[in-house]
Amino acid sequence: MLPGGKRKVRPDGVWQVPGIGVPVLMVEVDRSTMAVERVAAKFSRYRELCRTRVRDNDPARSGQEPADRMVHGWRCTWPRHSRAGYPPVALVVTDAGPVALAGRQQAVAELSVDCWLGRWCREVRDDNDDGWREYDDAVPIVATTLELLAEHGPLGPVWWRFGRSGRHSLIEALENPDNRAAYDLRQAAREDEEHKAHRELMDSLVCAGCGDVPEEESTWEYGRQGQVEWTRRPGGRCWSCHQEHTERLEREAEEQLEAARTANAALRPCWTCRGSIGGKEDSKLELREKARPDQLECPECVQARAAKDLGPLMLPAPTKRELVAALVSTPDDPWWEERVLHAKLFPPKARV
Repeated sequence: MLPGGKRKVRPDGVWQVPGIGVPVLMVEVDRSTMAVERVAAKFSRYRELCRTRVRDNDPARSGQEPADRMVHGWRCTWPRHSRAGYPPVALVVTDAGPVALAGRQQAVAELSVDCWLGRWCREVRDDNDDGWREYDDAVPIVATTLELLAEHGPLGPVWWRFGRSGRHSLIEALENPDNRAAYDLRQAAREDEEHKAHRELMDSLVCAGCGDVPEEESTWEYGRQGQVEWTRRPGGRCWSCHQEHTERLEREAEEQLEAARTANAALRPCWTCRGSIGGKEDSKLELREKARPDQLECPECVQARAAKDLGPLMLPAPTKRELVAALVSTPDDPWWEERVLHAKLFPPKARV
């Protein structure tokens, strides 16, 4: 009965066993004589009954505001109901074969889905489609057959909770499926996996220099060019060790360059520009090592010759006077041996 005496729905029975966790269970018996649409419509009226609010005339609440004294009407009827949400309803079907009864339960569930499904909720921060259902405005519905009740009793695994698979004991069936607690467990498992994956990643990014294990893959650091984003790599270094390593390499490169400059300065100059055989200092082409013994031009002149497509450098052949003088004393010419060699490789008559 709804407040005001207007009859909407009346359960066939009410089962109350607070000692086992069932403060109230409304029972609806279906003998397979009514259309499934009419059976499903009853659950809409059950929800309407549960939604209705009435004034609580408890003297203990007489000092409260009128709006604060409005409570759900069913709580006045069953004040000992302690489960969250509306009181559950049990649908017991009978007077048909097992297949027909199973199909009848399924049809009623599909037609009354708005009454028992609950509303879908999710966290805005989640980067997945997972969530949970709130059942504050849903009627929990469990279903079974009279034959199963007779065989296993009301506490046996005979109850199918609409929205769940399989049959369960009554207490298990009354637990809301896919609720916030289940979501929290899944979320905690995801966070554990993410934390584990993060730690494994961090362990793989241990610094090769000092053995430091980072907390994050990328950090903002201050370097010569200001603030930079530093990303660790497997087998790499932390920012401090990276800076030290870079500075050491720069020092070694500078020392190598100075050694190359000193060594090349002691060699004969470039044939074309008469500068250092190692090239101009601080140029991009300057040699970082000692020039080869047979090198005749600096890198800049070699590049210029190639750009003009001049072909290989051919030194001028020694004159007869130079050849005669060479028989008496060693010529004061750093390119003398190459000139003699080029004269043999490239005879004057073969030169263009």
